[in-house]
Amino acid sequence: MAPGGLGSALDAFGEFIDQRLDGDCTSLRIEDEENEEALVFLLDDGAVCRVKGAQNPRTEYRLVTNSGAYRTLIVNFVRGGFTALDRFGPWLPDAAGPAGLARVRLRIEFDGSVLRRTHPRELRRRLEVLTRVDGREPTTAGEVTHLGFGNGDGDTANAWLAADGRALVVTFDRTSVLNFPDDARAHAALYDGVPEDLLALVRDVPETDTTLNVPHPDGGTLVAATGVFHFSGPCAMADGLVTRLQEAQLGIEDTGVGRLLEGFLTMKDFTPAAVAETAQWWSAEDIARGFAATAAPGQEHSATAPLDQEAVDRFCKIWADSGYNDRWDVHYVLFDSRTLEKAGEARDQLLRLIQTLGLERVDAPPGAATGEVWVRTDLRIDTELERWS
Repeated sequence: MAPGGLGSALDAFGEFIDQRLDGDCTSLRIEDEENEEALVFLLDDGAVCRVKGAQNPRTEYRLVTNSGAYRTLIVNFVRGGFTALDRFGPWLPDAAGPAGLARVRLRIEFDGSVLRRTHPRELRRRLEVLTRVDGREPTTAGEVTHLGFGNGDGDTANAWLAADGRALVVTFDRTSVLNFPDDARAHAALYDGVPEDLLALVRDVPETDTTLNVPHPDGGTLVAATGVFHFSGPCAMADGLVTRLQEAQLGIEDTGVGRLLEGFLTMKDFTPAAVAETAQWWSAEDIARGFAATAAPGQEHSATAPLDQEAVDRFCKIWADSGYNDRWDVHYVLFDSRTLEKAGEARDQLLRLIQTLGLERVDAPPGAATGEVWVRTDLRIDTELERWS
């Protein structure tokens, strides 16, 4: 009981903390000296860190979105210490204090973006329509298809899509502060972290109406960009872009992706009328032609070709035993949080099934367990999974 009161000591402690959170306090630290544990609130940064150990401490960070979450974390820490906070993850061991949290915040913001939650299959279809609406044809070289369109004012969106599902999406907003026309090194740095095979798609390529080439500091050219997004795994911003946004205290909207691309992806019904309302720089005739020349959704071979039923059943069983769909239904995540050793032979079987079924496996996100397997969702498999969920 709280001294002189009717409530519990824990409730009284919670009220004490609430008073501090509602004041001018910028940080708050609670320590358990006996167990060498601490909980630190970084109120100005909208974050919290937990610390374990006095010598070589283990420090982990987490973003906090509302004041109520602070109290919840405090109460659980008081009740169970460091480990009692595990269920409030993700905790980020690699975040280098507030600066690292700024990077994490950008990545979490992007993880909820329209581009991240759009399936690459649908992204490709809509980009193909918009390419044709803009008076161009998709161009394919080897196993890579280039799609792109402009808004008539020099701003563009382009994508290079490989047959194996890997892709690079580039936006260019000529009015953005991320446009470095006279600084080749700063411009090239936006592409830092893009896998080499995808970066090669925008190096020394012929200039087109939708791709402006700029000099590369090491020689040759690079496609001009203010936004760089790659699909080597789940869609992600390039590390160099994240660094620049963090350093300049900019937001994802400064890449131009919202204005140039995501407006077309938010449409529930992607129709000529909806496109005409969003993009008034195209005529109704141009829009109608682009839609007419592009296959309707669900007509692609990958969405209709029959699958080996035995292989499908084995895949679905592994999914039911060890997997789930990510929150946007873009990927199947199998052997979640398992190491290669724990996943064992079942993982090897899964990889063979992915190849047999012709599914698109992508790289697991940074920080994922070594045994995790990420696979793009497939309409045919989705139908089967309804029987297993």
